This record gives sequence, C-alpha cells and structure tokens, in this order.
Amino acid sequence: MIQWNLQQFAGEKTEKPTPQKLLEARRKGQVAKSPELASAMVVLGAVLTMKLLAGFYIDNLIHYMQVGFSQNLSLSLTDGNARNLFMSVLLFAAKISLPVVGVVFVVGFAASWLQVGGIFTVEPITPKLEKLNPITGFKRIFSQRTLVELIKSLIKITMIGYLVYNEIIGELGRMSDLIRMETAGIMATIGDIAYAVLWKSALLLLLLALFDTLYQRYDHEKSLRMSKEEIKEEYKRTEGNPTIKGKIKERQRAMAMRRMMQEVPKADVIITNPTHYAIAIQYDAESMEAPVVLAKGVDELAQRIKQIARENGVILVENKPLAQTLYRMVEIGAAIPQELFQAVAEVLAYVYKLKRKV
Repeated sequence: MIQWNLQQFAGEKTEKPTPQKLLEARRKGQVAKSPELASAMVVLGAVLTMKLLAGFYIDNLIHYMQVGFSQNLSLSLTDGNARNLFMSVLLFAAKISLPVVGVVFVVGFAASWLQVGGIFTVEPITPKLEKLNPITGFKRIFSQRTLVELIKSLIKITMIGYLVYNEIIGELGRMSDLIRMETAGIMATIGDIAYAVLWKSALLLLLLALFDTLYQRYDHEKSLRMSKEEIKEEYKRTEGNPTIKGKIKERQRAMAMRRMMQEVPKADVIITNPTHYAIAIQYDAESMEAPVVLAKGVDELAQRIKQIARENGVILVENKPLAQTLYRMVEIGAAIPQELFQAVAEVLAYVYKLKRKV
C-alpha cells in the first residue's frame, strides 16, 4: 500500500515544466497567449485612429452625401449608372476604412508578437483522429477551461453593457438636441458620443485583458506541469541513460588505453618505481624542445607498460622518486616541466650511454 502511494505521488504533475518541455510545447504552438489582449489593443488602436482622423471622416461623409443627394438621385436606372454607383460606393468605403484596417493589422500583429514572439507551426491545424472522439470533445465542452472562458465572457458582456448603458443615459440630453442641428453638428455630436463609448470600452477591455494575460500564463504553466518520473525520463533522453553513458566512457577509456600502449615502443626509456609506477619518456632533439611523456601507469598498467617495453627493446631505468613525481605532475602527451629537466636528462644520458655500448 505504501509503495503504491509512493508510485502515485511520483506520477502526480507537481513540478514546473523544464526548459525542454517549454521548447517542445512552443514548437507545437502551445504558448501562453491571451486573445483578449490582442482584441483590446486592436479596439483601442482603431478608436484612436478614428479620433485622430475624425475631421477627415466628417469632411468625406458630408461631401459624399452632398454628391449623392445632388447628382445620384437624378440619374436614370441603367446598367452603366448602377455599375458606376456601385464602384463609387466601393471606393468611398475603401478610402475611409483603409486607415483603420491598416492600424488594426499592425496593432494585432504587434500584440501577438509581444506575447509569444516569432513562431510558425502547423501543429494546431494538423488533422488528428483523437479530435473526432466524441468523448474527448464532450470533456472539452465541460472542462474547467471552458467554464473559465464562459465566466470571462459573461463578465465582459456585463461590464461593457453597463458602461454603454450609463454613457447613453448620460447623453440623452444631447441626443434630444440632434433634431435642431445641421448635418455637421449631428455628425460631430454622434461622433463624440460614439468615441466616448468606444474609448471607455477599449480601456475596460484592456484592463480585463491584462488579468486574462496573467491567467493564461498560469494556466499554460499548469497544463505543462510534469511529474518527477517525467523529469527523470526527459533527463535520460537529453543527457543520456547513465548506464549507456558509463559504457561509452568505459569504451573511450579502453580506446585511449590502446592508443597509449601503441606509443610505448616509441619511447627512449621507461622510468620505473620499480614495481608500482612506469613512465614512458621520448625525446628527439631535432623535433622536440623537451622530453615528452608517451604513457604512464600504476600497478597492473605499469606492469603492462614494462612488458611491452621489454618486448620492443626499450630500456627500463629504476628511479623511484622521479617516477612518482612524473606520474603526479605530467599528463600523457605533455612535455617535462623545467624543474625536472636535470633529473630526466641524467636518465636519458645514461640510456644513450648504454645504447652506444650495445
């Protein structure tokens, strides 16, 4: 029973997602993104654009209405006139809408970029059979996330509706005066009222979007939480299985050992302990500035070095303190340090003397 509880606890998703987990989710398009923030920024950008271009819109609307009432009403209904009228309406609509559309596009793109940066993936739209499962779809409909989205929508609709209602009630006096105004005054008044409603609504949407952004980040992190077992498995995948890594290191050591043993026959002398240490030294006055350690070993490895040396006619010289010092201070393939030059030179001189006698 205790073991089962431990296994259950290990399977609980209580740990924060690792950087690797976050990266994999991002590749699949799973990022902490609030659609509410993008919508709020788009609405705010559109409202500010219309406010800045209010004079442009009023002048063009008045001009278009004047032309429409003075010229278009007197036209006969023919295919050519209908086509021309349709094109003029289309061009007028494009003229007054393009500035807002351009701002909306730029602001929407900037809002998405600021939240998640540059990301391109087709994973979310890739057809998957599990999406056709009615049980899975039923669970999504009645999931916690769906309930939260419903509550958010209800709160947003209620708050925006209340704001619009209060604004209209407060402007009833001005709206009743519209029947006594000229066209320019009517349009200016309606524009002011509409701007006030839209501006306050946009600010309210932005405030709600900021809270939604915090929630989306929390929900995203929660959905990617991992169990301790998952973290261990990910470590094995990314860093490698410890058993396999151990075997790889063991094989690398064996290869290095073989390479080192292949260098022993090239040595000029083997300095020994005599039983525990063996250091293979090579020196070529024409190509080397100092003697070099080709191989070194202790105990069994030292015995193998000495055996290979005997088989290849390399001289062994016993010098206990020098052998121990060389083993501790000099790595394989490294040159002899200056403080050991004199001691090694004496050994080499002795070896060269023996070789001349032979």
